[in-house]
Parts: sequence; C-alpha cells; structure tokens
Amino acid sequence: MPLLSLSLAAALAATTQTGPAPSQAFDETLVFGADRASVEQALEPRCDSLQAVSPPTAGFPLAREQETHLVCTGFTFDSGERLDAAVFTLADGALVQIEARGDTAPLTVNAGDSVSYAHWTAYPAAGLILDDAAGTAHILSADGLHANLFAWHNPLLDGETLDYAPLDVSIPPEVRPGASLETLMPEIEAACPVVQVREIDPPSLPTEPATQTQINCFGYPVAGFERKIEFVFGDDQLVLAWILTGRGESGRLQTAMDAAYGTPVYAGDTFRFYEEGRIALRFDKPEILVVEQSLGAGYIDQLNGAEAAD
Repeated sequence: MPLLSLSLAAALAATTQTGPAPSQAFDETLVFGADRASVEQALEPRCDSLQAVSPPTAGFPLAREQETHLVCTGFTFDSGERLDAAVFTLADGALVQIEARGDTAPLTVNAGDSVSYAHWTAYPAAGLILDDAAGTAHILSADGLHANLFAWHNPLLDGETLDYAPLDVSIPPEVRPGASLETLMPEIEAACPVVQVREIDPPSLPTEPATQTQINCFGYPVAGFERKIEFVFGDDQLVLAWILTGRGESGRLQTAMDAAYGTPVYAGDTFRFYEEGRIALRFDKPEILVVEQSLGAGYIDQLNGAEAAD
C-alpha cells in the first residue's frame, strides 16, 4: 500500500487541461465531447481492429444512461510509433476518457510539465497520468479527475470482460465517525490500495478542532466502482468522510440510497440527507457524505436557512 506524495496529489488536483490535449496526439479531432461517429472516423484508419462494447446498463460514473467503450488494438501514431491498445470511453454519446497501453511517449510531447512519484507521472495541464508500473496512460476530463478515475483500470484494455459490481450503497466499515485516528489508520492502510496523509492547517471543520488530519484513500471499491474516500479527522477523531462519485451516476445512486435508507430527512437541489442526517448524497459536487449526526443536523439547518432566505 503506497503513500501518495503531497506534490503528486496537488498536481492531480490542479489539473486544468489548458494545454494541448494528449488525445489530439491520437488524432486532432479527438477531443473530450466528440461524438461516437467522429471518434470512430478518427480511429478506424489507425487501428488494427476497432470494437465497440456497450454494457446493457450504465455503470461508469460519468455515464447517466449509456456508455460505450471503443477498443482499439494496434494504434499507429503519425510518427509510426504504436500502442498495444487503447480504450476510448464515451458517456451518453460523448468522449470522456481514454486509457492506453504500450509506447505512450507521443502523448507527452505537448503535455507540459510533469510531477512524478513512485510509478505515477502526472501532467496536470493536460489531464494526463502515466502509470509506469502498469505501462498505461490515463487521459481524464475534469469530471473524471474529480472521481479519481486514474485509480481504475478498464479491463477491456487487457481483453477482459467489463463487469461492474452490483450497486451496493452500504457504507464501508472503515468509515466510522467518532472512531479515533489511532484505531482507523491501520484499517485504512489495509483496505486502501493508495493512501495519502494531509495535515490541514489551519483547521476548517465547523467543530473547530485544534488539529485536522485528512486521510485520502484511492481505489476503494464502493457502490460498484473503485473510488476515493476522504477521511477527515478533528483532534484525531473521525468527524466525516467524503466518498467521491461521478456526475453521471447521481440518479441511480439516489434511487439506490432511497431504497437502502428510506425517506430522506432533507431533500434539496444540492444535498439529500438520510439516517437522521448521518448520510447524504451531494449533487453540485458529486459525493456521498458520512458524518457525525449532530454535525449533519447542523448542515441541514444551514441548508434550510439558506432556502428560507431565498
């Protein structure tokens, strides 16, 4: 279980994609938002083979109703360099993510400055993240970065089947508000593929602790997908945790959470709270919140007050 460096984490958080997109190294028309016909037209003359895979039910976090993965084998760049394979993922008909395996050097030519740690190399301005150990490259949109999709490897890239786990919205056992950092840290390290520790100074929690520590867990399987969990401790006690989700899956997460937790105690445009305020689904910044009950009740009071003021 490696620890993710602060510098690399900051680079990932700062991704803006202001420079030329690495996807344009495949073809200049391949930009995020391109439709399926355009992507296929760009890929067909460059791939040894091109196959479309569309699961019957969307499970990819950026897809609301439909997802399609275009699997290209033997992609050839203009330079003559070749990739073993690449998967171009479309959500609701628009290109949103690319993962490639093989000689990914052409993707870095116009990608800007990089930050490296262990086997990861991030190019923040371009949304490009290389996994040197796996020999893969992830090209992420802003929504994909929020959902930390670089921690997920598309099995289609290796010729395997794309099977999502059932949409179980149970809260991970390590997420226990009120438990101590000393108790939870060994559990988090055992459960999380990659862990990052951050000291937040000054603390920003509404409980006004003297110290605030955030433990970021990358690649934890929750609600059918590998996700990032942000454990937030105040004075070495877990106050809340954010489970990051994708913009496309909010509707199906709401349906699943309504079924699992019953009638929400608060339902608004930005939050939907359950379990007397202990669990919430957030919409404006897609996340699931698990929080100590009194603090959750305070958030609900604030939301109700803001609505009354409007």
